[in-house]
Amino acid sequence: MRLPTTIALCGLAIGASAQTAAAADQVDFQLDWTPGGISAAYYLGVEKGCFTDQDIDVTISRGYGAADAVTKVATGVADFSVTDLGVIIGTIAESGAPVKAIMPIVAQSPMAIAVMADSEITELKDLEGHSIASSVGNAAMEFLPLGMDAVGGDMSKVEIITAESSALTGLLLQKRVDALASYITSVKRIEAIAAQSGLEVRGIHYGDALDIYNASIFTSDAMIAENPDLVKRFMAAVECTYDAARADPAAAVDAIVAGVEGMQRETQTDMVPFSFGFAFDNPVFEANGYAFDIERVAHNIAMVDKVTPLSRDLTPEDVVYVPAE
Repeated sequence: MRLPTTIALCGLAIGASAQTAAAADQVDFQLDWTPGGISAAYYLGVEKGCFTDQDIDVTISRGYGAADAVTKVATGVADFSVTDLGVIIGTIAESGAPVKAIMPIVAQSPMAIAVMADSEITELKDLEGHSIASSVGNAAMEFLPLGMDAVGGDMSKVEIITAESSALTGLLLQKRVDALASYITSVKRIEAIAAQSGLEVRGIHYGDALDIYNASIFTSDAMIAENPDLVKRFMAAVECTYDAARADPAAAVDAIVAGVEGMQRETQTDMVPFSFGFAFDNPVFEANGYAFDIERVAHNIAMVDKVTPLSRDLTPEDVVYVPAE
């Protein structure tokens, strides 16, 4: 039986629509930690269609630390994630994790120390003769000796106190320690907590002296081999999210508050624009944009090797993937 023309055309339209919908790749994007700060861009990108424009149906989920993020991507539980390039380097060297970084997000290290506003510690070298606290595996503490070397400081003169991460801010605000190993972006959160008690905290940034990358998007070797087109489209979508967020940080705050259950606006109002400024208002991003500087990646590998000697030699090609033009 021949269908009426209008019904046949309608059926063709529905079929075409279904094929378009089916063409969208389902992508699981796991953050390395809880949403906030610089990750606000992804939620704005969803609203702006950055992912759908690339035929990607993205699900964004919170992370549980850098090591977990690498494991999830390496095993295919997540398709893409984001974490410190140094963690990616160390994991590839030590366990052969089948992952590669595909684009940098934070081109300079945010490693810093946090001190009370009235502290006599005004520069990194002033840590000599004082105490600093951190949790186990804190990257800011692991790289601190290199930061001290860069300013002519003597790390042996610094008292190191290890505590649970949940207790660190309290130790500083109660002046039971003189400083915390932190990220300069995280100091904004500590400042907000301190302000609730009428206290003031300030940060001393030393990561710029290290000249290394921080947060980088990464995926699995399997994804790169099997679907390089999706990798390129995901990179384009992420670039879109950050371009949109940099142009309108207030909209990014609105997006993460709307997109993450329980998110408190006051925790993001200052942190989001500060994070964007830190990540993108620097000479490295101005020179390279969202692409890796391969010589700088080699330097990054060397710096990680100084902190925790790598069990095997790595080249930049072992660590980062550069899509073909």
